[in-house]
Amino acid sequence: MVDVEHSVEINADPESVFSLVTDIPRKAQLDPNAKVLGVVQETEGPVAIGTKFHYRLVVEGKIAEYRSQCIAFEPGRLLETVSDSDPPFTVRVTVAPSSNGARLTQKESFTAQRIHIPLPTADGWRGKLLRVLFGNRDAIQQDPNASRDEEARMEAKIKWRLEKWLEAIKQELESQHARLNA
Repeated sequence: MVDVEHSVEINADPESVFSLVTDIPRKAQLDPNAKVLGVVQETEGPVAIGTKFHYRLVVEGKIAEYRSQCIAFEPGRLLETVSDSDPPFTVRVTVAPSSNGARLTQKESFTAQRIHIPLPTADGWRGKLLRVLFGNRDAIQQDPNASRDEEARMEAKIKWRLEKWLEAIKQELESQHARLNA
């Protein structure tokens, strides 16, 4: 399992932070690592367990398309989704009050056992997503040390992207907070 987690302190009330992170299309637009072609909520009503989303993004010049489903939800505090990609990944977002406003934490988990498979050569969406996330090489490694090295590189790349994304969310919310209080 590859787990990457990052937190930021945001000078905004927790309700505003949670509102942004549960507005999935808006949150996706703030990701500086991706160009959003479309993020659509496929189920009716407010976000809750079972809500489904369809993503179509350009990452590193390649189109990635997948769906995710909300598997855990606590209003004002927690949103957790799992993708239908191969390998699947889970995103757990929590918001908690802090001394200056709110603490936003996002944890992304990839199933390591599923990572070590040959990457598809077909142009299907799963193959495209894997190539976007892991490059155009086979993810399978004969040498266990090479496998751990690949996981470490993947983890560093995902962590760097996550830090940039949460920083963009922080900047958006703090500038919105400053405009409202001016």
